[in-house]
Amino acid sequence: MVLALAGTCGRLVETAAQTPALRFWVAGRYDGNHIVVFFDAVKFKGTFPRAARSLAPPSTLGFLFQREIPAGYFAQLPKGPGKERFRSGDRYDLLMGDGRVATVTLTTPVGYVSDDEDDDPSYVGALAKVDEAAALTGTRGYYALRRHDSSNTASRQPQPGAASASVLTHGRTFAGLSDEPVRLDIQTQIAALLTERLQATIAQQSQATNLEPTLAVQTFRLADGFSRYYARVEWRAEGEPEGSPSFAMGAWIAPQGGLHILAVEPITSPYGFTDELPNLLNVVDLGEGSTGIIVSITGPGEDTLGLWEYHDGDNLSQMHLYQSLIMDD
Repeated sequence: MVLALAGTCGRLVETAAQTPALRFWVAGRYDGNHIVVFFDAVKFKGTFPRAARSLAPPSTLGFLFQREIPAGYFAQLPKGPGKERFRSGDRYDLLMGDGRVATVTLTTPVGYVSDDEDDDPSYVGALAKVDEAAALTGTRGYYALRRHDSSNTASRQPQPGAASASVLTHGRTFAGLSDEPVRLDIQTQIAALLTERLQATIAQQSQATNLEPTLAVQTFRLADGFSRYYARVEWRAEGEPEGSPSFAMGAWIAPQGGLHILAVEPITSPYGFTDELPNLLNVVDLGEGSTGIIVSITGPGEDTLGLWEYHDGDNLSQMHLYQSLIMDD
């Protein structure tokens, strides 16, 4: 069998030097009580069994399609240094946001086979069943996964209003993404702040006149309890609603001490407002004061789903990347 563990994950790469002792992976909701996770990138080099059973696509949009890995083939997969050694029956913790944690048990090894492994990697992972039957109810569908920590079991209790999920209770706040709409006056201030930044960065300020901004703002909470905004904005000339915008920008913003920009994200694709900038999907508490952000990025020819550790003042290219999944368009 010819199979090599891939050394990279496309343009967004987790290197061995970056990998901390505690690992995290991106997970997605598969169905009502299962999640799917891909642990490592591989190159099957045409050896993946043709008869492997195709599984239904996950209910979470933007996640990889998968095929079941036959037991005999799975047993032959090399398990090199730095790769996750997993098998059916292993337990992991699912971090869902706002401190909610559910234990999951791996059930079925799965693989994702890239159309062209020279450009984009394939992956190996597993489906996992959530121990609490309704734990995924009301969740966003994008999660972080870590190895199971049994020491936290005694400190869990059902979250008020969501008995299916669990929350660690230590008298502290947890990182999370808010569903509450941002006040209109704050959105207006953010639009003005970003327009001012645009005018300061383009060579011809006249290019920014008569442009109408379209804005989307999300509020999220860091593990230390402080609030942040993530804003996506594009500017189009009046009467030109179609095609690529004149300018676009994503921005991480702090409200403390007056609204101010911490870092900006560049445009990643020409595909319109919902796809042209990184999209914040969930915010989770990684423990020890760390905040994880799950973000999707649309780019020409491929999409990326990743888990980063958020840091004020950094954009995604500078934040620590725990894992990225590269998907063929």
